[in-house]
Amino acid sequence: MKQLVEGFAQQLRDAMDIGEKATVTFSGFKYNNVVIAGMGGSGIGGNLIQSYVADKLSVPVVVNKGYTVPAFVGRHTLFIASSFSGNTEETIAAVRAAMRSDASVCFVTSGGELLRIAKENSMPFITIPGESQQPRVCLGYTVVLMLYLLHHAELLDNTFKTELRQSIDLLEELSGSIRVQASALANAFHNKLPMLYVSDAMEPVALRFQQQINENAKQLSHVNVFPEMNYNEVEGWQQPENLFGQLAVLLIKTRYDHPRVHLRMDLTKKILEGKVQNVLEMEARGATFLEQTFHLIHMFDWVSVYLAELNNVDPNTIDNINYLRGELSKE
Repeated sequence: MKQLVEGFAQQLRDAMDIGEKATVTFSGFKYNNVVIAGMGGSGIGGNLIQSYVADKLSVPVVVNKGYTVPAFVGRHTLFIASSFSGNTEETIAAVRAAMRSDASVCFVTSGGELLRIAKENSMPFITIPGESQQPRVCLGYTVVLMLYLLHHAELLDNTFKTELRQSIDLLEELSGSIRVQASALANAFHNKLPMLYVSDAMEPVALRFQQQINENAKQLSHVNVFPEMNYNEVEGWQQPENLFGQLAVLLIKTRYDHPRVHLRMDLTKKILEGKVQNVLEMEARGATFLEQTFHLIHMFDWVSVYLAELNNVDPNTIDNINYLRGELSKE
């Protein structure tokens, strides 16, 4: 797993190369909305795309994580299916529903049933390398290639390419310091329940972190966002007091947070410092949204790997997930 995490910057570079060489064509008519379908390590890329394009696309982007699709899906929907294996049952079901609704369906996958559907129906697709057999370590491929699909569909301009190149440069420049900071965070989270707080704009980054802690370190975690948590969860920090010693809080800041969100974080920190020993704070590096996003993702991936070592678990195994898949396949 360490080797796969270490190669993240190169993965972004390889993904750009795949995207530049991809030959995909779309119908050319105007799309009224975009739906991105995917689960787990493949699906979180959709959430990241949704945040990134929020101020760039003139049409809404919805992330679909389930067997069904929204009623608005139709002929003027660009429907992007993201599945590393191509055999994710929820995504396959959603694709078939989108096809029945006459949506324009395209794919990012390494193979499986989705690639068969794409080829059989002459639908646009971009394939990703499948050697790792680990969807969660292929986030660079899925995010970058979905951006290229949006670009080929004439919804996104070329700006993302420059930001991707800058992100790669940043990760390579900061590789050493990222690992040092990640190691310190892992030690702070060891034998604790990490409580991750972030702005609404960066919620997908925190969700990705939670997922990596879950899958790699075999450890529970919790995520909430500002400003919403100030209207409910902050009041819950009163009971049960006997659990507070088992918690570690991380406030994640970026330059893309609303100024009032930073004020809320600072005020909330004062409340939490009276209850929890570890109230940590970190700020993303980078000049653009993508740079800050990938900086955080790469650091948090390292945290999950170091935490796996501290927990004495194998980050490559997913026994509970495999059990569920096996039992579901019997039905």
